[in-house]
Amino acid sequence: MTTQVLVNLDPAGSKSGKEISGPATLGEIVDGTCEQVLDVFMTSEKGNFLAGVWTCTPGTMRLTDYPFNEMATIMEGRIIVTEEDTGKVQEFGPGDGFAIRKGFRGTWHMPERVHKRFAAEIPGTGS
Repeated sequence: MTTQVLVNLDPAGSKSGKEISGPATLGEIVDGTCEQVLDVFMTSEKGNFLAGVWTCTPGTMRLTDYPFNEMATIMEGRIIVTEEDTGKVQEFGPGDGFAIRKGFRGTWHMPERVHKRFAAEIPGTGS
């Protein structure tokens, strides 16, 4: 089997075949539905890196231990992130990129449908 070395993360492109849908699982849903469609286009051989696209319906999640280091770019919608420890609020919309560390604690509010491209590293797996 050949491993793809270059992957297009175009959300309008074909599906990867590894799509997961249902309620978002990154944290506790405290408002709205937070119904996600997660499409992972690439996973590293060791399983410690993944890249894909994520879409989620409006809502708010309370995150108590974000599971990985992630870099993302918002393609559609908005995410308003509030850090639990500092109370700092940041808003990200179309074209905005952000990075979030594993272990983040706070809220992730999506007042409208969100579509993002992401790459994530899961520390401590497959070292």
